[in-house]
Amino acid sequence: MAGKEKNTIILVLGSPGAGKTTLIESVKGTKHDFEVVNIGTLMAEETAAQNIPRDRLRYLPTERIRELRKAAFSRIAAMEGTVIVDTHATVEKGNKFIFGLPINDLQYMGKVQGIIYVDASPEELIKRRSTDTMRKRENDDEEVLNLQRHLNLSVVTMYGSTYDIPVYILHNKDGGLHAAKTDFENFIEDIIKNSELT
Repeated sequence: MAGKEKNTIILVLGSPGAGKTTLIESVKGTKHDFEVVNIGTLMAEETAAQNIPRDRLRYLPTERIRELRKAAFSRIAAMEGTVIVDTHATVEKGNKFIFGLPINDLQYMGKVQGIIYVDASPEELIKRRSTDTMRKRENDDEEVLNLQRHLNLSVVTMYGSTYDIPVYILHNKDGGLHAAKTDFENFIEDIIKNSELT
């Protein structure tokens, strides 16, 4: 993969509400030292002077979204060591889907060594979103969430196939957080171990 090689990137993807951030928080402070970044947060920081809330970024013109994403990728590329990138393969905006990580731009973050896709059923996503008071999510129904899930899995498959990156699928079931945390930590360990061999 082209781009700067001073870092090892682990992408953590999934639909909003799948539990990506919760799982990432669960491995902080473990034996591996890594930095965690969220592309949406980095993009929001670029618009701080305009006071645009993070959950409104998807409503910006497409060209502006591209500019913000490029700035976020450049910041990630400048980081050293292992970087866990918490983001979305797709973002839904009224039945329109925006790709969070265009395949030709993926390489500009650095050396992506593994992708963890955190999966959850539409029913689980709806339930979690209804109790999340920290974020303003789209009010999606089961059909839209299922469509996004299929799109996400297609996008992740394309990333893995194009760049020869291993993809790990983790189903974060309701009531199964402990098992999901264990699987997540094992996936991180495996990606880091394999990255040290390349």
